[in-house]
Amino acid sequence: MASRSSDLIPVVQKSYDLCAGLYAHVNRFPRAQRGLLGRVILDDALQMLVSLTVANRRTDKAETLREASGRLDALRITLRLGRHLGFVSNGGYEDLSKGADEVGRMLGGWLKHEQGGVAAPVAAPPGPPPGVERAPAPQRRTGGVRYTMRSPTVERYLRAKLEHPRAIVFITTGVFCQSFFEDAVECGRVLRVAVRDLAAESEPARISTCGIPRANLEKYISLLQQAGREVHVE
Repeated sequence: MASRSSDLIPVVQKSYDLCAGLYAHVNRFPRAQRGLLGRVILDDALQMLVSLTVANRRTDKAETLREASGRLDALRITLRLGRHLGFVSNGGYEDLSKGADEVGRMLGGWLKHEQGGVAAPVAAPPGPPPGVERAPAPQRRTGGVRYTMRSPTVERYLRAKLEHPRAIVFITTGVFCQSFFEDAVECGRVLRVAVRDLAAESEPARISTCGIPRANLEKYISLLQQAGREVHVE
Protein backbone atom coordinates (compact mmCIF):
# COMPACT_ATOMS: atom_id res chain seq x y z
CA MET A 1 0.00 0.00 0.00
CA ALA A 2 1.26 3.47 -0.82
CA SER A 3 2.51 5.53 2.13
CA ARG A 4 0.36 8.32 3.43
CA SER A 5 1.10 11.91 2.51
CA SER A 6 2.63 13.58 5.56
CA ASP A 7 1.25 17.01 4.68
CA LEU A 8 -2.45 16.08 4.88
CA ILE A 9 -4.35 17.64 7.78
CA PRO A 10 -6.19 15.04 9.94
CA VAL A 11 -9.71 15.58 8.54
CA VAL A 12 -8.42 15.36 4.96
CA GLN A 13 -6.45 12.22 5.84
CA LYS A 14 -9.55 10.62 7.40
CA SER A 15 -11.57 11.55 4.32
CA TYR A 16 -8.82 10.11 2.09
CA ASP A 17 -8.89 6.84 4.06
CA LEU A 18 -12.68 6.72 3.82
CA CYS A 19 -12.54 7.12 0.04
CA ALA A 20 -10.02 4.28 -0.21
CA GLY A 21 -12.27 2.03 1.86
CA LEU A 22 -15.31 2.93 -0.24
CA TYR A 23 -13.51 1.99 -3.44
CA ALA A 24 -12.81 -1.47 -2.04
CA HIS A 25 -16.48 -1.99 -1.16
CA VAL A 26 -17.94 -0.51 -4.35
CA ASN A 27 -15.72 -2.81 -6.42
CA ARG A 28 -17.66 -5.72 -4.87
CA PHE A 29 -21.05 -4.31 -5.90
CA PRO A 30 -22.96 -6.13 -8.67
CA ARG A 31 -21.66 -4.93 -12.02
CA ALA A 32 -24.83 -2.98 -12.87
CA GLN A 33 -24.79 -1.16 -9.52
CA ARG A 34 -21.15 -0.04 -9.77
CA GLY A 35 -22.21 2.52 -12.36
CA LEU A 36 -25.40 3.49 -10.51
CA LEU A 37 -25.40 3.52 -6.71
CA GLY A 38 -21.66 2.89 -6.57
CA ARG A 39 -20.95 5.92 -8.75
CA VAL A 40 -23.15 8.15 -6.55
CA ILE A 41 -21.38 6.95 -3.38
CA LEU A 42 -17.91 7.52 -4.80
CA ASP A 43 -18.84 10.87 -6.33
CA ASP A 44 -20.07 12.22 -2.98
CA ALA A 45 -16.99 10.89 -1.17
CA LEU A 46 -14.55 12.33 -3.71
CA GLN A 47 -16.31 15.70 -3.84
CA MET A 48 -16.17 15.82 -0.04
CA LEU A 49 -12.44 15.12 -0.14
CA VAL A 50 -11.91 17.82 -2.77
CA SER A 51 -13.94 20.37 -0.79
CA LEU A 52 -11.98 19.70 2.39
CA THR A 53 -8.68 20.03 0.55
CA VAL A 54 -9.75 23.29 -1.10
CA ALA A 55 -11.14 24.71 2.16
CA ASN A 56 -7.78 24.24 3.85
CA ARG A 57 -6.21 26.66 1.36
CA ARG A 58 -8.91 29.34 1.49
CA THR A 59 -9.14 32.31 3.81
CA ASP A 60 -12.95 32.14 3.92
CA LYS A 61 -13.55 28.44 4.47
CA ALA A 62 -17.13 28.24 5.73
CA GLU A 63 -18.97 27.91 2.39
CA THR A 64 -16.64 25.19 1.13
CA LEU A 65 -16.91 23.34 4.45
CA ARG A 66 -20.71 23.47 4.21
CA GLU A 67 -20.44 21.90 0.75
CA ALA A 68 -18.28 19.14 2.23
CA SER A 69 -20.83 18.67 5.03
CA GLY A 70 -23.66 18.30 2.51
CA ARG A 71 -21.67 15.70 0.60
CA LEU A 72 -21.07 13.80 3.84
CA ASP A 73 -24.81 13.83 4.63
CA ALA A 74 -25.55 12.45 1.16
CA LEU A 75 -22.83 9.81 1.55
CA ARG A 76 -24.34 8.58 4.81
CA ILE A 77 -27.74 8.15 3.15
CA THR A 78 -26.40 6.29 0.11
CA LEU A 79 -24.31 4.01 2.33
CA ARG A 80 -27.43 3.25 4.35
CA LEU A 81 -29.24 2.41 1.12
CA GLY A 82 -26.35 0.19 0.01
CA ARG A 83 -26.66 -1.81 3.22
CA HIS A 84 -30.45 -1.96 2.90
CA LEU A 85 -30.17 -3.40 -0.63
CA GLY A 86 -27.55 -5.94 0.46
CA PHE A 87 -24.63 -4.44 -1.51
CA VAL A 88 -22.73 -3.49 1.66
CA SER A 89 -22.38 -6.06 4.46
CA ASN A 90 -23.37 -5.17 8.01
CA GLY A 91 -19.72 -5.32 9.06
CA GLY A 92 -18.63 -3.20 6.11
CA TYR A 93 -21.35 -0.67 6.81
CA GLU A 94 -20.28 -0.42 10.44
CA ASP A 95 -16.64 0.18 9.49
CA LEU A 96 -17.50 2.77 6.83
CA SER A 97 -19.97 4.52 9.15
CA LYS A 98 -17.28 4.83 11.81
CA GLY A 99 -15.01 6.45 9.24
CA ALA A 100 -17.79 8.83 8.17
CA ASP A 101 -18.50 9.70 11.82
CA GLU A 102 -14.82 10.51 12.40
CA VAL A 103 -14.84 12.83 9.39
CA GLY A 104 -18.11 14.33 10.65
CA ARG A 105 -16.67 15.07 14.10
CA MET A 106 -13.64 16.81 12.66
CA LEU A 107 -15.60 18.64 9.96
CA GLY A 108 -18.27 19.78 12.43
CA GLY A 109 -15.67 21.18 14.79
CA TRP A 110 -13.82 22.93 11.97
CA LEU A 111 -17.00 24.49 10.61
CA LYS A 112 -18.09 25.65 14.05
CA HIS A 113 -14.67 27.24 14.57
CA GLU A 114 -15.01 29.11 11.27
CA GLN A 115 -18.52 30.27 12.20
CA GLY A 116 -17.45 31.27 15.70
CA GLY A 117 -19.95 28.88 17.30
CA VAL A 118 -19.83 25.93 19.69
CA ALA A 119 -18.42 22.62 18.48
CA ALA A 120 -20.99 20.28 16.91
CA PRO A 121 -22.07 17.01 18.59
CA VAL A 122 -19.85 13.99 17.98
CA ALA A 123 -21.93 12.11 15.39
CA ALA A 124 -24.22 14.80 14.05
CA PRO A 125 -24.05 17.02 10.99
CA PRO A 126 -22.93 20.62 11.56
CA GLY A 127 -25.30 22.55 13.81
CA PRO A 128 -27.29 25.76 13.37
CA PRO A 129 -25.76 29.17 12.73
CA PRO A 130 -24.70 31.13 15.82
CA GLY A 131 -27.70 32.44 17.77
CA VAL A 132 -30.09 29.64 16.71
CA GLU A 133 -31.12 27.23 19.46
CA ARG A 134 -30.22 23.56 18.90
CA ALA A 135 -33.03 21.05 18.56
CA PRO A 136 -33.17 18.28 21.21
CA ALA A 137 -31.81 14.83 20.32
CA PRO A 138 -34.37 12.33 18.98
CA GLN A 139 -36.06 10.34 21.75
CA ARG A 140 -37.28 6.78 21.27
CA ARG A 141 -40.91 6.34 22.25
CA THR A 142 -42.85 3.15 22.83
CA GLY A 143 -46.25 3.89 21.19
CA GLY A 144 -47.59 4.96 17.82
CA VAL A 145 -46.25 4.14 14.36
CA ARG A 146 -42.91 2.33 14.35
CA TYR A 147 -40.60 1.86 11.37
CA THR A 148 -37.99 -0.52 10.02
CA MET A 149 -35.67 0.03 7.07
CA ARG A 150 -38.16 -1.96 4.97
CA SER A 151 -41.22 0.08 5.90
CA PRO A 152 -42.84 1.46 2.71
CA THR A 153 -42.54 5.10 3.82
CA VAL A 154 -38.86 4.69 4.70
CA GLU A 155 -38.19 2.95 1.38
CA ARG A 156 -39.92 5.82 -0.46
CA TYR A 157 -37.73 8.28 1.41
CA LEU A 158 -34.52 6.37 0.61
CA ARG A 159 -35.37 6.14 -3.10
CA ALA A 160 -36.17 9.87 -3.24
CA LYS A 161 -33.01 10.72 -1.30
CA LEU A 162 -30.91 8.73 -3.76
CA GLU A 163 -32.31 10.89 -6.58
CA HIS A 164 -31.96 14.14 -4.58
CA PRO A 165 -28.97 13.50 -2.27
CA ARG A 166 -28.31 17.14 -1.41
CA ALA A 167 -31.93 18.09 -0.68
CA ILE A 168 -34.03 17.83 2.44
CA VAL A 169 -36.55 15.18 1.36
CA PHE A 170 -40.15 15.00 2.59
CA ILE A 171 -42.51 12.11 1.94
CA THR A 172 -46.23 12.93 1.82
CA THR A 173 -48.27 10.69 4.13
CA GLY A 174 -51.89 11.77 4.52
CA VAL A 175 -52.12 15.28 5.97
CA PHE A 176 -48.44 15.30 6.97
CA CYS A 177 -45.08 15.41 5.22
CA GLN A 178 -42.40 13.31 6.88
CA SER A 179 -38.62 13.36 6.76
CA PHE A 180 -36.16 10.82 8.12
CA PHE A 181 -32.62 10.28 9.41
CA GLU A 182 -30.20 13.21 9.03
CA ASP A 183 -32.82 15.24 7.13
CA ALA A 184 -35.21 14.96 10.09
CA VAL A 185 -32.50 16.09 12.50
CA GLU A 186 -31.75 19.08 10.26
CA CYS A 187 -35.45 19.96 10.13
CA GLY A 188 -35.65 19.78 13.91
CA ARG A 189 -32.70 22.13 14.17
CA VAL A 190 -33.89 24.69 11.64
CA LEU A 191 -37.67 24.46 11.99
CA ARG A 192 -37.84 23.73 15.74
CA VAL A 193 -40.15 20.75 15.21
CA ALA A 194 -40.13 17.56 17.27
CA VAL A 195 -37.75 14.82 16.13
CA ARG A 196 -38.37 11.29 17.40
CA ASP A 197 -36.65 7.94 17.09
CA LEU A 198 -39.45 5.73 15.76
CA ALA A 199 -37.43 2.60 15.05
CA ALA A 200 -39.21 -0.66 15.80
CA GLU A 201 -37.77 -2.76 18.62
CA SER A 202 -36.37 -5.17 16.00
CA GLU A 203 -34.43 -2.37 14.27
CA PRO A 204 -30.94 -1.94 15.80
CA ALA A 205 -30.32 1.57 14.45
CA ARG A 206 -32.19 4.81 15.06
CA ILE A 207 -34.83 5.89 12.58
CA SER A 208 -35.18 9.59 13.35
CA THR A 209 -38.25 11.20 11.87
CA CYS A 210 -40.24 14.43 12.00
CA GLY A 211 -43.54 15.48 10.47
CA ILE A 212 -45.01 18.80 9.42
CA PRO A 213 -48.62 19.53 8.39
CA ARG A 214 -49.12 19.74 4.64
CA ALA A 215 -51.15 22.90 5.20
CA ASN A 216 -48.00 24.65 6.50
CA LEU A 217 -45.59 23.10 3.99
CA GLU A 218 -44.85 26.28 2.04
CA LYS A 219 -43.91 28.16 5.21
CA TYR A 220 -41.50 25.43 6.31
CA ILE A 221 -39.97 25.11 2.85
CA SER A 222 -39.35 28.86 2.87
CA LEU A 223 -37.57 28.61 6.25
CA LEU A 224 -35.36 25.77 5.01
CA GLN A 225 -34.50 27.67 1.85
CA GLN A 226 -33.61 30.74 3.92
CA ALA A 227 -31.20 28.47 5.80
CA GLY A 228 -29.59 27.56 2.46
CA ARG A 229 -31.14 24.12 2.04
CA GLU A 230 -32.74 22.66 -1.07
CA VAL A 231 -36.08 20.89 -0.50
CA HIS A 232 -37.75 18.04 -2.39
CA VAL A 233 -41.29 16.83 -1.63
CA GLU A 234 -42.22 13.36 -2.86
